[in-house]
Amino acid sequence: MKTITIEERLSQLPVKPGVYIMKNAHDEIIYIGKAKILRNRVRSYFDGREKIGHRAANLMLPHIQDIEWIITETEAEALILEATLIRKHTPVYNVRQKDDKHFPYLVLTIREAFPRLILTRSIRPDGNLYFGPFLNSRAIHQLVDIAARLFHIRECHLRLPAKEPLRPCLNYHIGRCSAPCAHLCTEEEYRKGVHEVTLLLEGKRNDLIAEWEHEMDEASQKLDFETASKKRDAILALKALHSRQKADASDASLTLDVISVKRNKKVATAVILEYRAGVFFGRRHFNLECNLEQSESEILQEMIGSWYFDSEVIPKEIAIDTDLPEDHTLLEEALSAQANHKVSIIKPQRGEKLGFLKLAGANAEMLLVEMMASAQKYDDVEQSVFTLQKELQLKNTPFRMECIDISHLAGTHTVASLVSFKNGKPDKSNYRKFKIKNVSGVDDFGSMREVLTRRIERLHQENLPMPDLFVIDGGKGQVEATASILRELNEADIPLIGLAKRLEEIVFPGNTPSIILRRQNPALQLLQKIRDEAHRFAITYQRSKRNLDLQVEWLAIPGIGPSTKKKILSKYRQREAFLNAPKKDLEILLGKKRSDSVFEKISEYKTKPHSKKE
Repeated sequence: MKTITIEERLSQLPVKPGVYIMKNAHDEIIYIGKAKILRNRVRSYFDGREKIGHRAANLMLPHIQDIEWIITETEAEALILEATLIRKHTPVYNVRQKDDKHFPYLVLTIREAFPRLILTRSIRPDGNLYFGPFLNSRAIHQLVDIAARLFHIRECHLRLPAKEPLRPCLNYHIGRCSAPCAHLCTEEEYRKGVHEVTLLLEGKRNDLIAEWEHEMDEASQKLDFETASKKRDAILALKALHSRQKADASDASLTLDVISVKRNKKVATAVILEYRAGVFFGRRHFNLECNLEQSESEILQEMIGSWYFDSEVIPKEIAIDTDLPEDHTLLEEALSAQANHKVSIIKPQRGEKLGFLKLAGANAEMLLVEMMASAQKYDDVEQSVFTLQKELQLKNTPFRMECIDISHLAGTHTVASLVSFKNGKPDKSNYRKFKIKNVSGVDDFGSMREVLTRRIERLHQENLPMPDLFVIDGGKGQVEATASILRELNEADIPLIGLAKRLEEIVFPGNTPSIILRRQNPALQLLQKIRDEAHRFAITYQRSKRNLDLQVEWLAIPGIGPSTKKKILSKYRQREAFLNAPKKDLEILLGKKRSDSVFEKISEYKTKPHSKKE
């Protein structure tokens, strides 16, 4: 079969609008574009007539081995088809956007019988409702507070419904929760508050206020003035929240998206500020890969098509801070057809909208700097981290890994260690020691539950991210036990593996089969390093604790308690030095009253027969 050359494909190009698809030698799509006239546009890449084609020729053309095209009726149809195909195939030389996962979201856990509002930084396909992203976590905490005060959405982490009624907490007594844990609220009654908080989070404040005003009027007519006053206070609180969230938009009818794009060579960021009915509604951020180093205007044109043709809501105006795209009129027509209302793309020169653009530009500049700094950090990451991600088929790169090891001596002096690795290297500032408080005897499962609970609660309290990977020293049994603990703590999504010593087998929870890597594999060597470091740290801590207990046995004098022992050990490390200490020194250390008691105990201890044998 004769191979068709690029020259033959160029001669076959039609004089019609459409989309062209460029492929490499492996039949992979590397670029998709649209054209008003396919023949003129595609040929321009090869004869250097256009600046765009000339720049692409230096980077992309050596890889082009085949060209395909799809003819459309109009250029507007080609524009929409181009955006659809780019989203589907994500070619390497098209602008590739990644929705930001750095900003926080609120998740309403409607899959639970009594839903809660939880802060999260990732969206999961779990059937719950996600709202955001939000500009910062302060706005989220404000909404969670409003949800508790006005809608009685619970803030606890209990698994409900409980089989037996529990004792209601303080939130019930101060009017922030309806106490479903104590069976004081039915699921149907609770769901009313869930419905109302959903309206709030969807931005339907006016609908919610209208509902409450109707309920307030009904209560007044029934002479139920207590209920009416509560609804009145709730309406005032909601209106106050609404007024606080107004940006600098003076026009209450304003429905506008403000877009700023900032680029540095092959990386760029785009920020979209959304204003709805005169209110700042939210911000979206995209990281962009621009392997052809397009200008901001070219990036913006491609991004607008990719973003809005897949969006359910398109505003009436889109303000941009770059030059208007060459075919912005065509873009406006296509967006207007998609939105069923007129859409305008503008570049403000003065006034309020120009201020919004400057704000978006400042955000984009800041995020571009962060993105470049983050990319620079990859140079500090051990290659074994990326190898480990590939071998374990992890969705995210395990930049932060933690390993827990339990250590004891025949069921006594039980302790645990937690070591943290960052970018494949020990992060000793985040090493942690745990003295097991609630478990006695040999109970590694109970000890692991205590350590994991304390660790995860601390990360939540300090608003720190969860590790990208938990490593357990053990086989299938230990991994399944740890996985069950993570499920109890609502952190089942944290990746977890075990490293069994006998064959150095990597074990996964659930039905995923275990794997054995070659001894020379960098991924296995990294896991061994983490496991061995956790074991070393735990053993060292356990021995030091045991030695300390042995050192203070000479302080086992009746009548001297733990707090007094600590003070004595702060000055005296040797038995003889303490027993022969002058009373005046003890007074300075312990105070007059306590030193008298201790000195008396020392005298009694010295006069006992055993003291002569020692």
